[in-house]
Amino acid sequence: MSYQAHNVARLHARDLIFFIRYLKEVVVNLDRSKSFLICNSYPKSGTHLLYQILYTIPGFLKWDDIVSVQALCGIMNTASHIKWKLGSAPTNSIIRSHLTYCDEVLDVFKEHDCKTFFIYRDLRDVALSHARWVCNEERIFLHELYLKHSSFDKKLMNSIKGVPLGTPFGSNASQPNIGEDFSRWLGWIDDPNTIAIKFEDLVGERGGGCEETRLHLIEKILAHLETNLSTQEIKAKFSSSGMNPRESHTFRKGAKGSKGGWKEAFTEAHKDAFKEVAGELLIQLGYENNSNW
Repeated sequence: MSYQAHNVARLHARDLIFFIRYLKEVVVNLDRSKSFLICNSYPKSGTHLLYQILYTIPGFLKWDDIVSVQALCGIMNTASHIKWKLGSAPTNSIIRSHLTYCDEVLDVFKEHDCKTFFIYRDLRDVALSHARWVCNEERIFLHELYLKHSSFDKKLMNSIKGVPLGTPFGSNASQPNIGEDFSRWLGWIDDPNTIAIKFEDLVGERGGGCEETRLHLIEKILAHLETNLSTQEIKAKFSSSGMNPRESHTFRKGAKGSKGGWKEAFTEAHKDAFKEVAGELLIQLGYENNSNW
């Protein structure tokens, strides 16, 4: 169960550590307001692909941690946790995050000089990636529930339709359907201070996309950061063939980080379920023109 007492106690202890680090920055180093690059994403949408590009740009630092709206055990993190954890990072860090679009998160960002990026992906590929990840990640609160299913088709269906509270009976674990869940992130796409990026536009030739589109998008990223590089420098530093997916902490051997993998994995039942919970959202995001896919 996701809300066991030991998980709550462990997260309180974790937050105390980040609070102490935050106070050290504010009181000892007199450094409350910092400069950050926010590498934000809807989970399983290509966080590390964007992160690799950002840390290739001179002048910014890798930061090994991730700021998320939800802990792996399933408990939702508080606004204080996000504030303290973000504030404990060194200035000029690249912050990977899975943060929803809401006033509480925006208020935390306003305390710093944040340049924000948001990467999202075809939600059908997200569902496929999520199902595989949950099966392989023992720390995630849905792991044991997914392993009870004998077929991957049923696990994938969970990632599409969600997990109702009390499934299995007596459990505190729950997960919204993918359309309802993504709606909490939707605001980032139209946020005027955020560069919203489609994963499919960033994968380049290596991931089955267009290299020209990728490089044009990287030019846009560099312009947002007021960094000037020549066309040749951009091609040399940021070609898709130069990116190493194995550096991602969630890299799965055999997965190519490409687009459209859902087409081989989805059955007609998966398609029908997806249309029910997120069909209109796919059209809104530009991944389909109508519901006849």
